Amino acid sequence: MKLYEELPDRLIVGRKTYHVDLDFRNVLRMLEELRRDDLIEGAREYRALKCIMRHPPRNTRPVLRAARELLFPARKESGTHERLTDFEQDADLIRAAFLQTYGIDLFQEKLHWLEFSSLLGCIPEGTRYADILGIRSRPVPAATKWNSEQRAAIIRAKQACALDMTQGEQEEQYRRSVVSVAASLKGLIRSTESR
Repeated sequence: MKLYEELPDRLIVGRKTYHVDLDFRNVLRMLEELRRDDLIEGAREYRALKCIMRHPPRNTRPVLRAARELLFPARKESGTHERLTDFEQDADLIRAAFLQTYGIDLFQEKLHWLEFSSLLGCIPEGTRYADILGIRSRPVPAATKWNSEQRAAIIRAKQACALDMTQGEQEEQYRRSVVSVAASLKGLIRSTESR
């Protein structure tokens, strides 16, 4: 997107144009609908599009794909895939950061999603939200005989600021721990066989 372009209010899919309301609240509702697991996929997609448009088409996939491409442009991958923020769990922090930094009350103002996400990404240090993101993203240094207190302090801070895990994250953590245990057992068996 270029600075002289207006914020988009339509999706063009093939030869059709769909008018959309991309206020950040609508996009957050759309994301919430897409995370629901109590609906079949087609119903979930339809309900998600209903959050940003009045009359979603029957074939929701290409329109939803176009919406995702517009709202979440591909960015270069960073080294970590750790989730640092959650719009529901961090709602008060995000609202306070917008008020403190920009003088914008998110309960009152209407902001296009692209404007909202751009401003959110530039919240400066010194806000509680940025401080918490810093704690969540801070790596725990490797253990040495000199840094046990520092490591313990970082781990305590990370635990105090940690996000609640989603069901998918819990399942992935369980899967990783099972794979790790299996690899350890395999190594143990190999070491005993080679004796």
